[in-house]
Amino acid sequence: MTGSSLGFAVVVDDEPLICSIIAEILEAEGWNVTQTGDALSAITAVKATSASLVIADIDLGLGPTGIDVVQRARADNPSIGVVFITNLADPRITGKGWSAIPDDASYIVKTEISSTAALRAAVTQALDVRTGVARPPMVETATQSLSNTQIGVLKLVSEGLSNDEIAAARATTVRAVERLLSRTMAAANIPPGPSARVQLARLYWDQLNGR
Repeated sequence: MTGSSLGFAVVVDDEPLICSIIAEILEAEGWNVTQTGDALSAITAVKATSASLVIADIDLGLGPTGIDVVQRARADNPSIGVVFITNLADPRITGKGWSAIPDDASYIVKTEISSTAALRAAVTQALDVRTGVARPPMVETATQSLSNTQIGVLKLVSEGLSNDEIAAARATTVRAVERLLSRTMAAANIPPGPSARVQLARLYWDQLNGR
């Protein structure tokens, strides 16, 4: 236990065991931790404690998600540190609320929940964002360098949509889609050519399946 409190943290997960493991590690580091099992309780706890850190499972079962918790927390405190609990190194790849996941969020993969070092790294990275300290991604992935917008278009390509269909889905022009695809390929180190679209789709499915 550290000599003084690091502040208040809220952990939300619908699995009590995961909550307790994370809380135990954080408390040993010096945090005052509130454990919650649903989004509404977490939102209430964040506001009541003026928490400086929220650790949220993205999928909380029926009802609001961890993303909803973070959106509400950030609305009240834009600088709050955010760590998502996930089964994927880059949960944006699922497309589930991808536009609402902050680019500066850190992630802790569920298989690493019990690792003090992994959790400490994720928390440190999340809090470093608030102070303007540059940080590397917690887990190096093929999609880590992509923006939320690029992740979104990657998903649409994987679904087989043409540029015209992507433009319609995004309420933009075909030319804008072409530019976005070009930037996405460059960020993902995929060279332009006849197979580029296939490689984009493969990148999405590989990441979705944890490859």
